[in-house]
Amino acid sequence: MSDTSSERKLAGWKEIANYLNTSVRTAQRWEHELGLPIHHVGSSKGYSVHADVGELDVWLNGREGIATSSLEQPEPVTASATKRETWRRPSRLIVIAVIAVVLAGSTLAVLRFGVSHTPKVSSITFSGQQMLAWSNGKVLWSYDFGQPARNLPPDEVARRLHIFRSGELIVAAPLLQLETGISTDAVYRFSAAGKVLWRHVFAERVRFGGEECGPPWVALALMETENGRNTSAWCAIASHLKSVGIVIKVDPNGNTTNWFVNYGHLGQLKELHVRGGPYLLAGGINNEFNTGTLALLDETRPCGHSPQTGALAECESCPAGQPYRYFLFPRSEVIRVVGPPYNGVLEIVVGNGKIQVMTTEGLERSSSIWALYDISEALVPRSVFFSDYYWFEHEKLSAEGKINHAPAACPERLKPITVRDWSPSEGWKDIMLPPDQSRIPK
Repeated sequence: MSDTSSERKLAGWKEIANYLNTSVRTAQRWEHELGLPIHHVGSSKGYSVHADVGELDVWLNGREGIATSSLEQPEPVTASATKRETWRRPSRLIVIAVIAVVLAGSTLAVLRFGVSHTPKVSSITFSGQQMLAWSNGKVLWSYDFGQPARNLPPDEVARRLHIFRSGELIVAAPLLQLETGISTDAVYRFSAAGKVLWRHVFAERVRFGGEECGPPWVALALMETENGRNTSAWCAIASHLKSVGIVIKVDPNGNTTNWFVNYGHLGQLKELHVRGGPYLLAGGINNEFNTGTLALLDETRPCGHSPQTGALAECESCPAGQPYRYFLFPRSEVIRVVGPPYNGVLEIVVGNGKIQVMTTEGLERSSSIWALYDISEALVPRSVFFSDYYWFEHEKLSAEGKINHAPAACPERLKPITVRDWSPSEGWKDIMLPPDQSRIPK
């Protein structure tokens, strides 16, 4: 430093602190604790301070090897100091905290905006080799199976699709037979954006009732169950041109387990929660008895096969276990006249403390000619009701002489109707339902 600079005086704590490259508070502490040369002018009631630059330099040189910044020690924390620091130093901390909160909130808002406004698949269609995923009348994405898909009516397509809350999909693809070999249906899991997460091609083989059944398999129903954190997909498949149906469980990784084998196709799947636990309801046809059937299956362990008689009871490759319950619903007078040779479960409704099972009793499975069975939550069939169109058809067949009595004299209105009930502990038993007292159309 030059002599001129060393003779310069610094007036006030602010100039002194700036020269020392520290804060006023630290400079004052250095004066009291380390002998920083400061000159006071005036009385204790009012004074000013100054310092000679030369003296400050000598003081600093006397502390050779110690950087000025190292002289700055943490100040004692007192109530007054805390208050002063709160007002002197918070600006930087508060600004950083506010910025962090704003950025976090903005990021969360963006994520929420993205999730809530990302279109989700609402339906699918099959066209040629492709599956088209739709939302609000627009195609979101498509997937090429590499082979043709069968054309299906909309209600059957809907039964082959399950959409998770995350936007992911499970689809049972209706694939056609190719000239180069046998094709079989398969189940795919897609991400919300259309990426294949896994797939399972139905290649199961089972020998039941003397029939050897294998590909091709046709998927008839698809459902998801959720118990706690565990989710499972369930698919009912039918052996093409054979009498066997299988309910298959698919875990989140695409691993499959044969859960239940039925001597007849199953086209309806629903879930029932009762005190004993969650049960899977599988509805369809039993080919031995030519009747509609409902199987109640324990979701926690495989359930074997349908209860059959004689040689039909033999299943060489069925899973272990037994169904919890198994019901047979008789064919009505009308369907015995018009055919087909069996009725079948058309729909299952669960709620209001009961199960309702609708069986088709006419020529077409989608017709309005049906019977509706009520089953209590205790799994006891209680009543049956026939649709108005059933009685219209009955009256028509009576007029044609195909049924030898009028609807008012029909045994289905005057005598109990028998539902057969099977359980592992009791085997088969008959349950007599009260006759249908519904209104006869005029």
